[in-house]
Amino acid sequence: MTTMISEVYSAFKTAGVPEQEAQQAAEAMSAENLATRKAFAEDKRDLSNGIASAEQRLSGEIAAVRQEVATVEQNLSDKIATVEQNLSDKIATVEQKLSDKIVNGDQTLFDKITAVDQKLSGEIAEVRQELTVKIAAVEQKLSDKTATVEQKLSDKIAEARQQVSAEIGEVRRIMSVIRWMQGFMLFAMALPILREIIVAWP
Repeated sequence: MTTMISEVYSAFKTAGVPEQEAQQAAEAMSAENLATRKAFAEDKRDLSNGIASAEQRLSGEIAAVRQEVATVEQNLSDKIATVEQNLSDKIATVEQKLSDKIVNGDQTLFDKITAVDQKLSGEIAEVRQELTVKIAAVEQKLSDKTATVEQKLSDKIAEARQQVSAEIGEVRRIMSVIRWMQGFMLFAMALPILREIIVAWP
């Protein structure tokens, strides 16, 4: 038997409990103590696994959000490049055609080239402004989503820590009761000796 079982067994024996009952009672108390410790360890391990899993899910969601932002930015950048290239090609074509006519002395066509160039420049500026606004909106939406996910994980971690604290308090209460019972049994074991001292006292 372990030291604790031996102490409890001795206390019961000293108190006059039959040997078999004293041994069974001591083993039952020891088994309950071990079961309580084991249950607490399992709950703590499950909680740690839950927190780790939540953190891993959050990391995955944040990575997905960042990837989505990068994809949107890349798509918008590609669209801007395509629009600019198309407009540049059109301008080059128009300029070439008009340049050929200007060579023949058509000044009016030169003025038209200038007007077209200004118009296309304005359209390019408008497209860029519109795409900039859309990028800002997407980034804000993704930022809000990331903040929401982080807040949820923070709340779950706080709740888990509170639960662990409550379980630790319960275990401490159980251990306090066990220590009180041990003290009582030690007192019961010492009671016959005190009686003998009192009887023998002159």
